[in-house]
Amino acid sequence: MRDRLTGPKLVQILVVMTVLSAAFWLRTCSDDEQATEPASEKLAYCDLSQTTCTQQQKNLTATASLHAEALQAEMPFELNIVFSDPNVTLVRSVLEGETMYMGTLPALLEPAGEGRWQGQALVGSCTEARMLWAWVVEVEHQGQPLTYRFLFEIRH
Repeated sequence: MRDRLTGPKLVQILVVMTVLSAAFWLRTCSDDEQATEPASEKLAYCDLSQTTCTQQQKNLTATASLHAEALQAEMPFELNIVFSDPNVTLVRSVLEGETMYMGTLPALLEPAGEGRWQGQALVGSCTEARMLWAWVVEVEHQGQPLTYRFLFEIRH
């Protein structure tokens, strides 16, 4: 017994194809609009490359700054952090890719006074035009571990 493609069957196929095409088109268009948004517009953050950023955890305040003539990938820049309590033990200081995994890069800091640390670091080059990075500082304060994340953006 052979099934024939009749008028009602043809209409059902066309309706299903139209619905699938519309769903595909809507999904594709909405993803394209979101993908073109810069990383800085997706996240509300204090851009360390533009201003001094302050974060507070428990009873410890950390104020961080980044200084560079021209902030670029593979060019060293200076990092500074000041803690409200000088009795802080710096455990770890690294740079991590926030918008793309780039591994962990060292950000070596040295004491520069009471509760003040400074050092130099650099980040690797990325294929993205804009890359959001995180400076992760882990400390111990009054026996408690605390982690601060300061974000900054590199453009090329």
